[in-house]
Amino acid sequence: MAPIRVGIIGLRPKPENNPDVSGQPGYWAANAHLPGLLAMPEDYKIVAVCNSNLDSSTRAIKQYGLPESTKAYADPKDLANDPNVDFVVVSVNVGKHLELAKPALEKKKHVFVEWPLGAGMAATEELVKLADAAGVRTSVGVQARADPLILKTKEIVKSGKLGKVTSSSAWISSAIYGLDAWMEGAEYYLDHKSGGNIFFIYFGHFLDSFIHVLGDFTEVQAILKKTVNEVPVFNPQGKLVNPGYPKTSPDQMLVQGVLESDAVASIQVRKPKIEVDGVGFRWLISGTEGELEVIVPNTGFTSNWQFGDTQRTLRLRVGNGEAQNVDFLANDEFEGKVPGSAANVARQYRAFAKGGEQEAVATFNSALKSHKLLDRIIRAAGWESV
Repeated sequence: MAPIRVGIIGLRPKPENNPDVSGQPGYWAANAHLPGLLAMPEDYKIVAVCNSNLDSSTRAIKQYGLPESTKAYADPKDLANDPNVDFVVVSVNVGKHLELAKPALEKKKHVFVEWPLGAGMAATEELVKLADAAGVRTSVGVQARADPLILKTKEIVKSGKLGKVTSSSAWISSAIYGLDAWMEGAEYYLDHKSGGNIFFIYFGHFLDSFIHVLGDFTEVQAILKKTVNEVPVFNPQGKLVNPGYPKTSPDQMLVQGVLESDAVASIQVRKPKIEVDGVGFRWLISGTEGELEVIVPNTGFTSNWQFGDTQRTLRLRVGNGEAQNVDFLANDEFEGKVPGSAANVARQYRAFAKGGEQEAVATFNSALKSHKLLDRIIRAAGWESV
């Protein structure tokens, strides 16, 4: 089969005075999508780039070494009208997802949109409605679903090795996002109503994996609390640009309830200065026959759940036997072969090319399930829905 022809919205060129943009806001397309797509030329070919202005798109094409035949656009409608584009990737701030994806959906292009799918329920449901009407294939950037760790965890749960799942608990540290300083350009992350903050992104990525493996909550209780009200903001050169940017998003979260399987569940997100044990994520799944443990250490920025930190581990103990480390990377083609931030993105793209929507790829409709649960949690905690 011929490669899927991709148009990327949001492949921002690097600033000339700061070419290292790893971890910088606004460069996820460059840091994750570009290396992921380029790693599989048999499946994908980048044929167009669309940014906010034509100069930006042209510079990005040249800077990232894309072929001279790559088209440059400044209007998502022009990109959507390009007959040589099969698949449009929207990798920008969540507030613009609906606006930028809509033209492609109306032209019946296949579409990828970052997580969160929309900034709030209204935008999310509108995107789902547009995609359903177009009858196209869709993908959402909860790429941890494609992580071999999650695939193996789900396989073990479904196999019955644990017996009947009776409970699951997770403890999450968000220490990697220190609140004594913040990055200019990422202020939306501090705003509850932006639809893209620690609750929707950092916690939301994990929550999507949690219910993807174990099923949804039938009953949910929640506490959301912010313990910091203002955060100083610095530019990339380290200059203070705002000594007290208002923070309205929660930094302490507690969710508990009952799952569809009748198992009880709890998830806690805390904001320590640094963890006593160096663990960013600890997730236990307990059953009548055994228990499964997922550990992701805090090794810095790459410890975001969706990245697939290289030191993540999976342990299984069944009956009275010894706990065993589970190999979940056998035959994986991306671990250590593409940048860490791009590995799960690449796996998701590979699965999409092979039609793997059921297990490794979230569609707009399946991602809507996670959005609805996040909204239920907000309302259960007495916060204003987004």
